[in-house]
Amino acid sequence: MSVQTTTSIGWREKLKGDNYFLHKLHSLTGIFPVGYYLVQHLFLNSMAAIDPKYFNAVVYFFNAILPKPVLWAMELFFIILPLLFHSLYGFVITYHGKANIFKYRFRENLGYTLQRVSGVVIFLFLLFHVYSTTVSHKLYGKDISYAGMQAHFQNPWVVALYVIGITASSYHLFNGVWNFAIRWGLAISDRAQRNVYKFCMVGFVLLTVLGITALAGFFMHEAPPNPLANH
Repeated sequence: MSVQTTTSIGWREKLKGDNYFLHKLHSLTGIFPVGYYLVQHLFLNSMAAIDPKYFNAVVYFFNAILPKPVLWAMELFFIILPLLFHSLYGFVITYHGKANIFKYRFRENLGYTLQRVSGVVIFLFLLFHVYSTTVSHKLYGKDISYAGMQAHFQNPWVVALYVIGITASSYHLFNGVWNFAIRWGLAISDRAQRNVYKFCMVGFVLLTVLGITALAGFFMHEAPPNPLANH
């Protein structure tokens, strides 16, 4: 008499890097809202290069005008939760995945490796960035106006870290856009994939330039009064 047993699929198996639904969701959240937030964040910060008052106006809007419950909801559902999922499942993919030098060309394998490496770099960079700005502002009252950020970047090592973080983030986003176009069936033919790849590399360069411009903006002007001084 034989006894048949069924093997249940554990949570570790469900979270493997090749899980279809989670991989799709990971790809989607990398574009929206995480990728969208990165672009608008760098764009708004680039106002520092035009006029410090524009940058301070953005800071004032989010910290003094926008209702706190709305701000907290936006931060939780459009930034924190999607970013945590994208980051943590990205580590799962990195743990289970590996490059295939026999099946794919050098460019694809290089892109695969750089995507994983840049993801780790971004995660570490964000821990520093969020703690030294947003968290420090809320817990210790650190100045995050133009003057405060100008002081923040007086350390050349901090500037170097931001250059690396901006470059890694820009590459990760647009290489992710290329993968998204393939994974979601938007670029099926080799020609379409090549065209999307070229577009993404241009986007990577442009977004990096935008981010570096935002960073350089804090060295271009004399700091005006802090708009949050009385809030």
